[in-house]
Amino acid sequence: MESFYPYFLLLHLICAIVFLGYIFCDVVFLSLVRKKLGDEIANKVSSVISTRSKFMPLCFLILLLSGGAMLSQYINSEIGFFNTQLQQFLVIKTALALIIAGMIVVSLTYFYELKKPSPLRKIIHPIALVLGIFITMLAKLAFY
Repeated sequence: MESFYPYFLLLHLICAIVFLGYIFCDVVFLSLVRKKLGDEIANKVSSVISTRSKFMPLCFLILLLSGGAMLSQYINSEIGFFNTQLQQFLVIKTALALIIAGMIVVSLTYFYELKKPSPLRKIIHPIALVLGIFITMLAKLAFY
């Protein structure tokens, strides 16, 4: 597994940039478009963007799987789970990522299975952005 670590890391970083970049643009820029130009234009921009964003759940899944693969280097039954500050930060980071994953599962279930709007639709992206920022900060602090 150790020999694959650099590949998992590269894949993880690319997916994190794409995922958080999309969420950032949606939360920050699209809200500005809505405020300045109105709902009609913002809805048109959103519909154009959403046609390109169908791969976001897959991107997040790859992000989770590559993160889990890398996590196994630092947290396992042989070296422990909470013994070092690195491990503690990584566990917190994983818990925050799983919160985002749970919100995505709820939203996709409502969209594809229940054919209803998700109850999280107005808050999922701002929450995911805030959690993503904390996850990024924890990742940097963990290896500092």
